[in-house]
Amino acid sequence: MEARKNFGAVDYTMLALTVFASIAIGIYHGVKGNKTAEDFAVGNRSMKPLPVSLSLLATFLSANVILGYSGEVYGNGLGLVWSILGTSLAIIFAAEVVLPVLHPLKLVSPNQYLELRFGSRCLRRLSMTMILVSVLVFMGLALYAPTLALETVTPLSSTFYIWIMGITISIYASFGGLKAVVWADAFQMVLMTSGVVLIMIMSCMEVGGIRRVWDIAESAGRTHGLNLSVNPMTRHTVWNVTLLTLVNWGSHYSVSQANYQRVSSVASLKQAKRVLYYNLIGMIVFLSLVFFMSLSVFAVYADCDPLIQGLISSKDQISVYFVNDKLKRFTGIPGIFVAALLSAALSTLSSGVNTLATIVWGDLLSHTPYFREASEFVAATANKALTALLGAIIIGMAFLASIMGGLIQASYTVVGVMSGPILAVYLLGLAVPFCNKQGAISGLISGYAVSVWIALGSFLRNTAPLELLPSSTAGCPANWTVTRVLELANTSDTLMQASSSGFDALYSISYTFYPFIGFTACLTVGIVVSLVVGYQDPKLLGPELVLLSVRRFVQKVEEDSCSVHVISYKKNSSCENILALDKLPKKL
Repeated sequence: MEARKNFGAVDYTMLALTVFASIAIGIYHGVKGNKTAEDFAVGNRSMKPLPVSLSLLATFLSANVILGYSGEVYGNGLGLVWSILGTSLAIIFAAEVVLPVLHPLKLVSPNQYLELRFGSRCLRRLSMTMILVSVLVFMGLALYAPTLALETVTPLSSTFYIWIMGITISIYASFGGLKAVVWADAFQMVLMTSGVVLIMIMSCMEVGGIRRVWDIAESAGRTHGLNLSVNPMTRHTVWNVTLLTLVNWGSHYSVSQANYQRVSSVASLKQAKRVLYYNLIGMIVFLSLVFFMSLSVFAVYADCDPLIQGLISSKDQISVYFVNDKLKRFTGIPGIFVAALLSAALSTLSSGVNTLATIVWGDLLSHTPYFREASEFVAATANKALTALLGAIIIGMAFLASIMGGLIQASYTVVGVMSGPILAVYLLGLAVPFCNKQGAISGLISGYAVSVWIALGSFLRNTAPLELLPSSTAGCPANWTVTRVLELANTSDTLMQASSSGFDALYSISYTFYPFIGFTACLTVGIVVSLVVGYQDPKLLGPELVLLSVRRFVQKVEEDSCSVHVISYKKNSSCENILALDKLPKKL
């Protein structure tokens, strides 16, 4: 692409500063602190809500969101705008329902809750394994996504950028631990937002203002997001997008390791709720900016589609193409936007490796004979080495990510097959006091198996390219050469191809239902198996392990009746630390 020649010294400087600033933050916090495994994992539980919230926001808003959402709006319209509603409901659910139970337990890994509630280390490690596999695949996507932009605008290959970013996050996440990740994320979140706002403003100016952007997008069908169809094969509707994001983000904000680490790094439940509600505001604002930026970029190319022209190979490259096509005359602008994408990737990746290291250490290694009695120095060093190792694995996963299709669908598919069953197994523990460990294990395996089965079947069967809304080249210059022609759809309702076969019809269900299918399967199997094999007596549960609304069904234990599965309900009880003393590893 000719635009690569316009990526000059100032642009490279922006990229270099982003990388070196992130590494410097990691080294600073590595030298300053992280003397114990707890410092490394949860920042000694003494951080402030605002930077923690910015870190959480940056963690969940990867480069996949900036590139993928702009590509979705460009090719398919505003169908995903209802993700704002689903995400908002998910955050409120997490803050008001789940957090008041999990935060006071002062755990390091939420998987520890499963062992406490069900008395099963097998369930804890099963959950850890499923999360580990799914997050590693997702991290590969998050690392691969910005290379689409970087190789488009610079002479360097995607392979080069995969190595550079992978090494960068391995260095600063392993040196600095959670504190470095949080402060680097906050810095990167500012860059991400600046890049999105910059492109939104410049593309609006290119078209002629906000009203002109909306009129062009509306005439081309890109603003028609109010699809009320109940056909499960319709790719995006109000119902399935809201359901997708409610279950998916409900899992992330309620029981994911990335979220739990951050809400655990502040001192009180009140501050932890503040972290989530700050995040709610940030998510609404950022997604709204991304959606309008996407419409603005579409408006620029509504009459001269670069995808049809063959100037880009994927709809996910459209925002980057705009930067290099229209803004190349502004020195440093391409560098700012690509630095924003780089920041989005680095924040998600660093949080991912830090999260995975905490899970593997807390749920697996700290229980082994060698590490069980290890010193704090050995434990902290092992965490740093583990983080670096996981960074190397993610680099390998990135090289496999390019075969997974559109970024947003691929991301939601990979995470969705895990998020539904994981959220459900926690709700079995929190809201179904008679559920036992056999039911929880059976439910988790069943939910995960059903989700993977349907997702894999759909991936193998639906190999045809995704149909896009109509585009035009009528406004292209007379000397413009068409190098490729695409078959474009005539409707805003993109349907998966269906057939008469029952299994084929199942594989044709929209990917937006995968999390809910796994969620439902896990809940159903968990409840049925518990009733069949002999349900858990609710009176034997500690009230601290169930939802506030369920506690009247379980027995409040007296102060002197400590046991493995019960914590005293009285605040000053001598049993207060039974979690740390009896069931949890000594060093986490």
